[in-house]
Amino acid sequence: MMGFITEHTEVPVAVISAVVIVGSTLLCLLRFVRRIASDKEESHEEAPGRLYEDEDGISTRESMAGYIVRPQKIIILIAACCGLFASIAFGIRVSATPAKTTNHGMAIAWISTANWACLFVQSIFLYLERACGPSFGHCRRLFVLAMTFLVAESAILLLRPPSGIRTPDFWFPIIQVLSTIAVATAAVFIPRRPDVYFNGQQVDGMRTACLFSRYTFYWGTTILQKAVEKGHFDEEDLPVLDRARRAERLQEEFYAIQKSPKLYRHIFRVHWKTFMMTWGLTVIATLSTFTPPLILNQLLKYLEKRDRGEGDDITQAWLWVAALGLIKLFETMILSYMYWLSYMGLMIPLRNQLSAVVFSKTMRRKDVKGTQKAGETEGNGEKEDEEDELKDTKQGVINLLSVDSERIATFCALSNIFIESFTGTIFGFIFIIIILGWQSLVAGMAVIVVTTPLNIYCTKKYSKAQDDLMKIRDKKMAVVSEALQGIRQIKFSALEDRWEHKIRCVREEELGILKRVFIADTILIAVWIINPVFLSAVALSVYAIINGSISPSIAFSALAIFGELEWTLSIVPEMVTDGFDAFVSVLRIQKYLDSAEMKKTTTDSRRVAMVHATFAWSADTDAEDEADRFCLRNINLEFPLGELSIVSGRTGSGKSLLLSALLGEADLISGRIEMPPAPAWEERFDSKATPSNWVLPNAVGFVAQIPWIENGTIKDNILSGLPFHERRYRRTIEACALTKDLEMLTDGDMTEIGANGINLSGGQRWRVSFARAVYSRAGILILDDIFSAVDAHVGKHIFENGLTGDLMRGRTRILVTHHLKLCMSEAAYAVFLSNGTVENAGSVAHLQELGILDRIIAKVEDGAEEAEEQIVEEDNELRRTITRESAMSRQTDHVGHGAPIIIPKTLQFIQDEERERGAVKWTIYKAYLTSSGGFWVWVFIAIFFAFQECLLIGRQWWIKSWTSEGAQVSAHHITSLMQYSLQRLAIVASENHTLVYWIGVYTALSFIACLFGTLRYGYVFMTSLRASRVLFDELLNVVLRAPLRWLDTVPTGRILNRFSKDFETVDSRLTNDIAYLMWNLFRVVGTNIAAVYLSPYVLLVALVCLGVNIQYAFHYLAGAREIKRLESNSRSPIFELFGAALTGVATIRAFGRSQGFTDRMFARIDVFGQRTWYNWVFNRWVGLRMSLVGTVFAVVIGVLVVAMRDIDASMAGFALSFTLNYTGYVIWTLRRYANVELDMNSTERIVEYTSLPTEDRGGVLPPAAWPTEGRVEVDDLYVSYAPELPPVLKGITFDVQPRERVGLVGRTGAGKSSLTLALFQFIRATSGTIFIDGIDISTVNLRELRSRLAIIPQDPVLFSGTIRSNLDAFNEYTDAELQEALQRVHVVGTLTADSFSASGSSATGGENLNVFASLDSKVSEGGLNLSQGQRQLLCLARAIVSRPKILVLDEATSAVDMETDALIQKSIREEFRDCTTLVIAHRLQTVMDYDRILVLGDGKVLEFDSPWKLIQAKGAFYDMVQQTGAESEILEDIARKAASAEDLMSF
Repeated sequence: MMGFITEHTEVPVAVISAVVIVGSTLLCLLRFVRRIASDKEESHEEAPGRLYEDEDGISTRESMAGYIVRPQKIIILIAACCGLFASIAFGIRVSATPAKTTNHGMAIAWISTANWACLFVQSIFLYLERACGPSFGHCRRLFVLAMTFLVAESAILLLRPPSGIRTPDFWFPIIQVLSTIAVATAAVFIPRRPDVYFNGQQVDGMRTACLFSRYTFYWGTTILQKAVEKGHFDEEDLPVLDRARRAERLQEEFYAIQKSPKLYRHIFRVHWKTFMMTWGLTVIATLSTFTPPLILNQLLKYLEKRDRGEGDDITQAWLWVAALGLIKLFETMILSYMYWLSYMGLMIPLRNQLSAVVFSKTMRRKDVKGTQKAGETEGNGEKEDEEDELKDTKQGVINLLSVDSERIATFCALSNIFIESFTGTIFGFIFIIIILGWQSLVAGMAVIVVTTPLNIYCTKKYSKAQDDLMKIRDKKMAVVSEALQGIRQIKFSALEDRWEHKIRCVREEELGILKRVFIADTILIAVWIINPVFLSAVALSVYAIINGSISPSIAFSALAIFGELEWTLSIVPEMVTDGFDAFVSVLRIQKYLDSAEMKKTTTDSRRVAMVHATFAWSADTDAEDEADRFCLRNINLEFPLGELSIVSGRTGSGKSLLLSALLGEADLISGRIEMPPAPAWEERFDSKATPSNWVLPNAVGFVAQIPWIENGTIKDNILSGLPFHERRYRRTIEACALTKDLEMLTDGDMTEIGANGINLSGGQRWRVSFARAVYSRAGILILDDIFSAVDAHVGKHIFENGLTGDLMRGRTRILVTHHLKLCMSEAAYAVFLSNGTVENAGSVAHLQELGILDRIIAKVEDGAEEAEEQIVEEDNELRRTITRESAMSRQTDHVGHGAPIIIPKTLQFIQDEERERGAVKWTIYKAYLTSSGGFWVWVFIAIFFAFQECLLIGRQWWIKSWTSEGAQVSAHHITSLMQYSLQRLAIVASENHTLVYWIGVYTALSFIACLFGTLRYGYVFMTSLRASRVLFDELLNVVLRAPLRWLDTVPTGRILNRFSKDFETVDSRLTNDIAYLMWNLFRVVGTNIAAVYLSPYVLLVALVCLGVNIQYAFHYLAGAREIKRLESNSRSPIFELFGAALTGVATIRAFGRSQGFTDRMFARIDVFGQRTWYNWVFNRWVGLRMSLVGTVFAVVIGVLVVAMRDIDASMAGFALSFTLNYTGYVIWTLRRYANVELDMNSTERIVEYTSLPTEDRGGVLPPAAWPTEGRVEVDDLYVSYAPELPPVLKGITFDVQPRERVGLVGRTGAGKSSLTLALFQFIRATSGTIFIDGIDISTVNLRELRSRLAIIPQDPVLFSGTIRSNLDAFNEYTDAELQEALQRVHVVGTLTADSFSASGSSATGGENLNVFASLDSKVSEGGLNLSQGQRQLLCLARAIVSRPKILVLDEATSAVDMETDALIQKSIREEFRDCTTLVIAHRLQTVMDYDRILVLGDGKVLEFDSPWKLIQAKGAFYDMVQQTGAESEILEDIARKAASAEDLMSF
């Protein structure tokens, strides 16, 4: 019978192998013939002397020389030849001795010959092939065919072993087997191609390496070795990604298929091949994972027989040991490749792809700044609105990249776990039925049935908590981001404590939700522990009751299966919750991708015109009600080409909206906007531009109302991606009045600019932004108020040399400005807006002819002059109270030395992000331990885990003792499970208490193990909450109180990275990794303890294997920790560039640079993907090697168990049950340790910032009413920004009398803003002193000092919320007080209808309503839904509310029209008549009636006296007045009247 089975098994095996090999060879032969027929062989690509090139890159001479494949091809050819001859000889021998051979044997012999003939033909094809790609294809095919043949030959040899080793029947097949191995081995060592390079950098080696290197991750060894030798990685040490994983290619693939209505469907369709391959491998891997318990069952059965002396067929035992080794090896290889495919093929590409798609969407998306209506929502609607607002904030959009894309990618990479759980559960249940019977399975399932409702309930709770956690994290990051964006205003106003409290409240809310997550997670872990433990307890008990006893082969093999089911059953709830999280992220990204995109609202034309056009600010939906939007209606304009056009109107009249409409950034509601079609990016050929063809008539340039500055050098900002032409560049610098500024900077135009130009003055930012437009190739320039932040003489220079100079001649310029007298002389066309309509428009000549232009200018002038006269008149009463001290008096010398904050010396403004090298230092671990409660807390946790391990070992030992007890009760034929169970229970209860004893103790041990297993995790989670709270509070405290210079030199994205990704790691991942590290560590210890019971030799083997694994772990950690640091650092540049793009998207699109920015973002995404890629390369490198060591360990234990006869089945089962999992325990211990160390990188980055120097919070507390007078005295003040930098204020001495109004003037760089920073002690004096009411401010507590002063900055800082929250962030004033403040700054009237027009809501009937009419009107992030002037006025109203004694205004009304500015100055005099006022002014008209003027130049006081006296002295101030041109007479007249009024009062 056995012979029949053998014969009928051999032939199918041989035939199947022949079909595969012969069929493959025929296909290969067909392709070869077709290539010959076409006479276009691919091998010409790699002709001698020609470099290899493919989509990934191009090779070099050196890499081509290193590409050696000829020896391998020769080996394959010789081995194939040997195999063919051996098979022919064997076939002839078999045919020559028919008496000794059956027909089946003869057929099998000649089938082998046919197979070898095909392999030989394939070898010839390979040898003749010269092209790299086809050669590698042959190698891969040969390897598969050789392995197929090897398996077939091996199976035939096992089924029909030869009679002896000295016969030809043995050696001919062995030669064939060895030849096959030689062919397969040589094939796997042929590299796919030579090393290729992309942009000068080597491309990753996965697609370059041979099969052996690829699937054993040996190509990562070289890179790891660099880390071991150098101790760190440099960025150039890492090869770049191949094209398949680059962002540009991934985006192409995303859009290559038709869009699906659901994003998750679209993702699956794009990556379906990888999904299916991963899932298929998962099924195979799961089957191989559940096979070792069955082998264990057979091996223990053999030992049971040996113990009973029933037979000693040791060959069978050795076969099972060999099978165990082969299965473990197969499982190792399959799992390794499966996980690699998950991350290489899904996680990294999908994350990069979504990041690329989201950014490219940003470049096309409408630039929606928010609505300006007072929304009134209630209940859930209000909550939904808040969530929508959070998602629409800048940080909310950035979170799509930082959180959502990674969450989706990670879930997709692990989606195969669902397949694993499903198939694992099926396989597990089948094997349990085979081993224990269906009755035990049904009984065990009752445990799952009981725990399932709790599981479902907790899963829902966990999912809801996770959803809430994502939302609160968005809210937290929005608050933190807003605080960092407005940090200067917060520090100026000494609001650090209040903002810290505000952020901490949100953080406590987050920790409360995180606690809910941990509680739900702990219960889920309890269910995870209970299910397999009690499933095994119930199933084994039922089996023992039914059968009367339980044998080692049954017990331990069943426990091994239950151990596998433990993972299978426990991971599903966690994956379901992760799936919910990913689904929420999918919806968020889908909503963003489905949001409104820019539509072409302009009509191609040769002119720049508007025809009956009605348009509004961009809205999310086109269907938004026009009545709720600010609109410009029925606009009819035509701007002359090649000329200067002026657009003017009061603040909030819609000037910026008009420019946005020309750019195509506004929603066109009706009518037509005509613009010349701008050339496409790829049609510009900027790199080939010459001075003769530089200007493109149809190209557009834009200078926004808020200057947009990139993080880079001044030169980079001006060039803006264009080629450098020195003559044009120098002329641009001169035309934009930047020459002197660059001379003052140490590095000139190579000076690095911080985010948003933070280290430039307001005027410098405007001029750099204007220089970008001047240098650009744009023939149409749209300029929004470029004169508002520059001095009068600088403005005149820019107008004469820049705006109307040679570089701008012939270009169409459309300028929004309030400086009509300056610009009208050269303007050809003028537009005047009023409350959403065109009041007047036409050529300047025509408007002058009709008298309209003069009337409009006179109206502005008269309004300003009338206001000035009224101000002088009303100011008489105030002047009577002012002492008649000399304006040039000096105070007694007071010398004091501040203690400057030492900032590390740097050669660049934005410092490169530092990273530690080597292992994470003990101080970092100590900081975390201290934050979490101290050393003894973790000792207690370790005791918890140790006791849990003792319980688990005790439980297994109890099974060992039980199975070796030998209490046998005869089994009966089962007719009814219920009937038989009742009978057995009755017998046990009345006659035999042994079974109750064993089952009872086992169940008790199981229960206690579950209890402690749950409590330990709960305690760890609560401990981690404490650590998270402490670390966050420390970081927040330091960041809010860091020196202003540090905050300026560190990009916001870098700080946000700590608060977001790093704290997400510390809050969630680090906790789990520490807990699972301790669990796996004690599992390893427990396994070694169990091994000692088996034999001391086993312990020796275990320690050797552990030592090898540790050696691998050290290599892994050397590279992994460094790559993780690089990965963390590479995340920040992505967020910084994304944030910059979100801020300046209108400017980017206007200049046609969307593609350029997209390319830059793709490059940064590729760098981030590269770091993640190698993180997983190293992970799989160490995982594969540790698994192989574990396989060796399992085989060695199996050999010892079979070889040592004094080991009984129970002891062997006890030891082997641990041994089968020992590999996993060791791997996971080292992997969790690696994860902990990598997670500690986040802690390291957080602790790095918590140890930064902060501003000195000490100092004396001044009197409660200080300052009572407002007297300011500055004596011989020297100030520099850093010890290594030259002083910016050089011996300044002056005094300001109580309630005096002093104007600070001087060209950019004179030291005006530096003096302000010194007054608020942001930069400390190196020598000299500042006294306020006789107190040296360097000795005063900073919080007290800054809270007693007030400043209104040139760049207004508003926070998202409402008008009310921006005026009164902490609810300290009544609505009446707030409304009065708005009236004082003239943004609303008192009871009249001529309230200040605003770009707010739109009333029915086409009249725009005032956004300031309601305190509940929405203010978007940064106040971007208000104009620059409106933001300045709101900041001024905020200062009026606070009523300070000393007020500093840094050109706080630069962006408002002249008439409104005059009214504001009136309000300042009225509201701050008891206040000392220092005003930094670029408009001299603003300060011409002030008490005194302080003229600064090069950090020194040039002049200090009343305006009229300075004019009479004809010094520096007089020159500045004269440089204003025709306006000088008006200024002199204002100064004369102010002086006359003062003289009158003096009299």
